Amino acid sequence: MRAAAVHQFGPAENLAIIQLPIREPAENEVLIRVAAAAVNPADLGMREGRYRWREPVRFPLVPGYDVAGAVEIGTAELPAGTPVIAITAHSQTQVGGYAEYVTLPARLVAPAPAGLDWAHAASLPLAGLTAWQALETLDLTPGDRLLVNGPRGAVGGFAVQLAALRGLELVTEGPADGALDVIGGGPALEAFAAVRDGGRYVTVVPDFWVPGGQFARARGIEPVTVRASFDGNQLTELSKLASAGELSTRVADRLPLDQAAEAHRRLAGRGVGGKLILIP
Repeated sequence: MRAAAVHQFGPAENLAIIQLPIREPAENEVLIRVAAAAVNPADLGMREGRYRWREPVRFPLVPGYDVAGAVEIGTAELPAGTPVIAITAHSQTQVGGYAEYVTLPARLVAPAPAGLDWAHAASLPLAGLTAWQALETLDLTPGDRLLVNGPRGAVGGFAVQLAALRGLELVTEGPADGALDVIGGGPALEAFAAVRDGGRYVTVVPDFWVPGGQFARARGIEPVTVRASFDGNQLTELSKLASAGELSTRVADRLPLDQAAEAHRRLAGRGVGGKLILIP
């Protein structure tokens, strides 16, 4: 199969099309023919060597967290031909989505949202799970005021929609009962400052906050960093919401797989306004 991969960490130009064998699925795994793969900021970290893997990195390294496609070899619950979305759990599996096929544990796979094309479906897993779990961590109650400092981004966009479904009031300034930081840096400090004393604060930007300074716990706020966990049941619930029209996705552009390097350059430049999708 064709895949976009790197043989060593470095710039986007290191991404190149290579041939790799298709791995036959073991028990409780499925083989998916990839129709679309989303490009995420985490993928840039993988390619540059800034990402955290559970085990030493194996080269060639195929990046990619989010895929949508059809099951080629499946299970009783996910038979061949089933349209699916999946999260590759790259930190654990080192399986990347920038390929014509992926073989993954069935627990990482969910039925694809009805009514969405492959590109829009592929944009859901990582950002959707991150937003879902960030809101669960905030644990606000209906009527509470929530500030999301990047509501137009991938994670922020899903968070705003999911928060509305939870009955939260979205605000752009304090005082807020809770804040979700999806940007880091100065905007993270501003979001924290907008939270009332005793409120709640979550960031999805790894390792950004440190105790002290404007994050002082004297205000009765315990900052928490959320990293997405790979939960197929939650992914199924997100797919159901998208199928029902209660969760929408945004796609900025579709590029062929051999333009993976260009997709990385564009994402690094920011201001994309939606997901970049690779089509194998």
